[in-house]
Amino acid sequence: MNPELERKETALIGILGKLQGCAVAFSGGLDSMYLALMAGRHVAGKVMCVTVADASTPKRDLDSARKFAKEHGLEHLIISSRLHPEVKRNSPDRCYHCKRQLFRRIEEITAKDGLTAILDGENSSDSADDRPGSKAARECGVISPLAEAGLTKTDIRELAKETGIAEWSRPASACLSSRIPFNTEIDDDMLRKIDATEDFIRSKGIRMIRARAESKGVRLELGRDENTAHNRAKLEALKAEIMAYGWDNVETDPGGYVPAGLRSRKNGE
Repeated sequence: MNPELERKETALIGILGKLQGCAVAFSGGLDSMYLALMAGRHVAGKVMCVTVADASTPKRDLDSARKFAKEHGLEHLIISSRLHPEVKRNSPDRCYHCKRQLFRRIEEITAKDGLTAILDGENSSDSADDRPGSKAARECGVISPLAEAGLTKTDIRELAKETGIAEWSRPASACLSSRIPFNTEIDDDMLRKIDATEDFIRSKGIRMIRARAESKGVRLELGRDENTAHNRAKLEALKAEIMAYGWDNVETDPGGYVPAGLRSRKNGE
């Protein structure tokens, strides 16, 4: 481990070591996996991993959260929830309302169990993006230890690998609502269709895919490392099977995946 990364990890351990018990907002993504594991090792008191699941939660993320918590002996609570009306409205501040609801549900757990802090997996790379959810976290008093320690997404992958987390190379994930353009109302059926479409494509050997709903069709974005002529041809060959999930048309974006924050700035949203 290089000295700079070791310094950041030491800072993280110091932040966690000051806590006497916490709830970790546990999405099942790599950041929350690494945070949960480190919290379990270094927080003095009880650590509760809490997953708030609704129709926007990818099934694979929920499955990963369950599996990871069980394998590592982490206490894990899954709370079933419904999309907040403001989230369904899908304005540009959708993530703010979603995170506010999530943290309020977790606050109920911390109050009941006597836990003194809520942690989330935001990192210093996230801090550079346009993230209304970060505003909600600050308003709710949520602590972001990874960001406080200066850990980037790349840092976390490296540390996760060294820590022995099998999912260290897993592609980034995001809630399914992010696949629907702002100001287009979100409904559960559309989210399930998006989730099923992405699962099908991953079953064909593509690891990083986004299925973005556009009118009655879908625009597919391949991850940067997989956005090749071969994979674009593969998606074209799967077009009929993808349409069977309920899409009127299927297109592959030649530019590939663009993270939400960068896409918002690019589109002036």
